[in-house]
Amino acid sequence: MRPPAVAPRDSAGYIPWWLLAVVAGAFLLAAAVLLLIALATRTADQPLPTATVNLVTAAPAGLTATPTPGAPPPSPVVEPPTATVPPPPPGEVRVGATVQVTGTGSDGFLNLRSEPSLQAAVNYLALEREVFQVQAGPSEADGFVWWYLVDPASGTRFGWAVQNYLQVVSGP
Repeated sequence: MRPPAVAPRDSAGYIPWWLLAVVAGAFLLAAAVLLLIALATRTADQPLPTATVNLVTAAPAGLTATPTPGAPPPSPVVEPPTATVPPPPPGEVRVGATVQVTGTGSDGFLNLRSEPSLQAAVNYLALEREVFQVQAGPSEADGFVWWYLVDPASGTRFGWAVQNYLQVVSGP
């Protein structure tokens, strides 16, 4: 005589289908979270910005230049600066200062961009109270003053940030 048949639920190796679905869903959720973290902390593959100087000279109103035939065009005279700019008072953002991201409100982060522009690609999302070192600036664009920041702990987090969300702190 044969032993009675055992129902699948009563066997030791039975795994309910809903448990498999829950495990698969948890795996997909974890993968999505890791992907979002990787995308949010990636850096743009762009060269570091270089400082450029734009020299604008204005002629007094009412004067017009009349070219002389056969004569070479006059070259502009550039005078070297005569005085050094005084250092900013303590607490002002300047190159070499350590700053902290502050005042981001409900967003809780500040976009660090590849160029000093609101249209530039975002390199990194700096969290509220995160500390950076100012390495370049200021640069004025889109009605804001921008500073180039670098995370002193790792050189992989960097970008241009608007001064309105930076507060000078002492040390890293």
